[in-house]
Amino acid sequence: MKRFHKQRDKEGPESNQAPLTVFGGNMQDKGRIVLTGEVSDTPVIRATMQGLYTATFSLTSTTRRMNRAGVYTDRQKRYNIVACGDLALTIRHEIRKGNEINIEGKYHLKQWEDKSSGEIKYLTQVLINRFSFAEPDQLELPIAA
Repeated sequence: MKRFHKQRDKEGPESNQAPLTVFGGNMQDKGRIVLTGEVSDTPVIRATMQGLYTATFSLTSTTRRMNRAGVYTDRQKRYNIVACGDLALTIRHEIRKGNEINIEGKYHLKQWEDKSSGEIKYLTQVLINRFSFAEPDQLELPIAA
């Protein structure tokens, strides 16, 4: 922080820039989520009239914990994953059901009003910007027809 204050003092009070307030961490990392899990179903690829591709699939992550009795219990959580653009085309060719992958993205809350009942519904999705295989030899898996 001292370096920042010295730099601000050099600019002087006549500078028209507002002082930068840093609360810690990289600003690009805010709202970022990193997940590791197994692909639960085959990705569905959709294309719009403008040529934008989207891939949707679900990812299941498992957390194993020991309870007070000393017995391990598994807790599984399922995430809805969405990828857009060139990443969706890459997913179409490389990801299959059962692959272990690592993803990085951010949460997105989708909200709409149900026309029949009039209530507001929500869907939480993870918009990914990159992925990698947890095990590198998974590229040699047979392609399902």
